[in-house]
Amino acid sequence: MEKIFTVTLPDIGEGVVEGEVIEWIKSLDTRLEQDEPVVIVMTDKATVELPAPHPGKLVRIYYQPGEIAIKGKPLYDIELEEAIHPTPQQKKAEQIASTQPLPKKVKTKAPSCTQEKSLAAPATRKMARDLGLDLSMISATGAHGEITIEDIKKYVSQSPEESCPPPLSLPDDQIEPLIGIRQLMAQKMSLSKRFIPHFSYFEQVEATRLVKLRQKIKEEAAKENINATYMPFLIRALSLTLKQYPLFNSSVDAKNQSIRIHQPHNIGIAMATKLGLIVAVLKHVEKMSLADIIREYEQLKNRATQNRLAPSDMKESTITISNFGVLGGGGLWATPIINYPEVAILAVSKIQKQPIAKNGILELRDTLNLSWSFDHRIIDGDMAATFSYHYATLIQNPAPLL
Repeated sequence: MEKIFTVTLPDIGEGVVEGEVIEWIKSLDTRLEQDEPVVIVMTDKATVELPAPHPGKLVRIYYQPGEIAIKGKPLYDIELEEAIHPTPQQKKAEQIASTQPLPKKVKTKAPSCTQEKSLAAPATRKMARDLGLDLSMISATGAHGEITIEDIKKYVSQSPEESCPPPLSLPDDQIEPLIGIRQLMAQKMSLSKRFIPHFSYFEQVEATRLVKLRQKIKEEAAKENINATYMPFLIRALSLTLKQYPLFNSSVDAKNQSIRIHQPHNIGIAMATKLGLIVAVLKHVEKMSLADIIREYEQLKNRATQNRLAPSDMKESTITISNFGVLGGGGLWATPIINYPEVAILAVSKIQKQPIAKNGILELRDTLNLSWSFDHRIIDGDMAATFSYHYATLIQNPAPLL
């Protein structure tokens, strides 16, 4: 006589092979009526209540809420009230389930801000991961309290302001409207931090030869009334590095699960203006010589300082440089926010004398600090280090820039 009956995750249809256990409607050692709902399981297609196939007592569960059950594997055990006589097909299925090892149970780490795990189907979780979203920040509208794909789409369609908690409000606060360029930059930076998982990488490079090269070219440029700053050299070095590592000149298309590698090197340059921080774009740098970049950058900078930039001058950048060394008292490092939807940004410090070890002796040399931020969805630490090293080599030995 069969006393213990093992219930497996059934074939729910439409090619579903796994489901997340959402809730045990019945607890251990409780009596089950035949066809009475026992457990709620969520799949990519639907959320379903699975009924007991026979009356008896629930004596074992194989998965806790939040764990992934596999089709055909044990889900729970019933201690039967009366003997049953399974068909040959049922016996064969039970024998297969009992001889195969249980799958490794997959757990999702609960958000640090709460002890409760956000409920979502595997496809929904995958979509959230691809977009870099924290499920705990999304409101659930599913029938059983689960987050749906539609909930994610709604969350993404909201402006950052709509999903933000209210600010601190104190008596006598001075209210300053966030408008114009400041508002646009605030929206874009919020968008970047919301969807791009950032990580930063830092590197220090000796710039003695770059300083000498720039001084020589600065004298020649002065004959054309052009002030040759370091920025064109940094732009040129970045373009040459992108030719070797084109993945860094790309954007992630999360919706279509692809990476768009851009052919033009449209390099954005963060600039502080009277109206606020802007990103002016020097386009098709890959086709320019260093002399071309010096002239084009000078014209772009002048238009920016005179508030004469056209809308096209601030669009379609593929990677950005921010020179924080021109501000403040000479900061050393930064953690720049990626200019969405790019995958990398470089922040450079002021070139200044710093101690560097040469043949076991500390010497003061001109150095440049590089602070990168990368999109961790497609760029890992090894790739970032390789990319930065190639760029640093061009700064240390700038002859290829000519």
